[in-house]
Amino acid sequence: MRISLRSTLLPVVLVIALAVALPTLGRAQSPTQITIASLSPGTAWYVYGAAIAELLRPKLPQGSKIDVLPQSGGIGNAKLLAQKKADFAFSFSLTNQWAAQGKHAYDQKLDMLRGVAGGMDTYYLAVLVRADAGIQSLADLKEKRGKVSLGTLAVGSAGEYGSRNLLEALGLTYDDIRKAGGSVAHTNYPTITAAVKDGRMNTVIAVITPAHPSITEIALQNEMKFLPIPADVVGTMREKFNYEPQTLPAGMFRGLAAELPVVGFPTVFITRQDVPADLVYLVTKSIAEGKDQLVAAHKGLSQFDPKVAWKPELVGLPLHPGAEKYYREQGWMK
Repeated sequence: MRISLRSTLLPVVLVIALAVALPTLGRAQSPTQITIASLSPGTAWYVYGAAIAELLRPKLPQGSKIDVLPQSGGIGNAKLLAQKKADFAFSFSLTNQWAAQGKHAYDQKLDMLRGVAGGMDTYYLAVLVRADAGIQSLADLKEKRGKVSLGTLAVGSAGEYGSRNLLEALGLTYDDIRKAGGSVAHTNYPTITAAVKDGRMNTVIAVITPAHPSITEIALQNEMKFLPIPADVVGTMREKFNYEPQTLPAGMFRGLAAELPVVGFPTVFITRQDVPADLVYLVTKSIAEGKDQLVAAHKGLSQFDPKVAWKPELVGLPLHPGAEKYYREQGWMK
């Protein structure tokens, strides 16, 4: 009996093709557990994390689990990734640079961090004061330090580092405020919101994004002024700490009647280099192609442009190969 070479080779070719395809398929069909580090409930990042989890759930194998951690913010999330306590996390391009270089908030280089999507929104370092505080400018904040009752988030958070960096650029410290008779509290947003409302706190320094729920509440409940950051202070913060000049849009919150010069940085979704490339590819694709759902969850994500989400200035870290593969396939990254 004659057997054609063509009929013999065809099954072999098919077997080889399947052998190449099946490892990835096999991994994709196995239940997986994903942990996303965000920030406390009531913050934009927690909402972002929940929205990304909703995008991913129907695309993961049955039995998979996604946890959104209500911690640890712009500084701590990178450390959670490094400690393998999270697989993905929100961070800032600014703090990514610090982490990669092992400076400021980091005592060692976290060179295992990798970018997934940058430029998801813009956070602004904002200074809010009660209108009855008698503080009209950052110069007043320094000169009238004894009348300042300042609130920031917990020590070590991105918001607290922003406060500390800004005061340093002004030639001021927390101790200077306290010694002059003022007060400084490092706490959480519910406490800050209540303290501003009842007059126990007259100044808030925080990193904020459009529609930030706690800042929106503070601005609605109180007569607040947003203070501009002078150009020389912006320059100092850029040179010393890598902050970028930004403009706080008019009307973003009640009491913000005109555009204000400030500093800021974008939110970045990051991972770790040992997270599987096929999973990172799926996450990147889901985020990029699910923008409408993300914006529906939080309008702070409305400026996110997947076509430029790979750019180094928006990420502050090398891209994960899984993310890079997606951006190159779309032709956005050459």
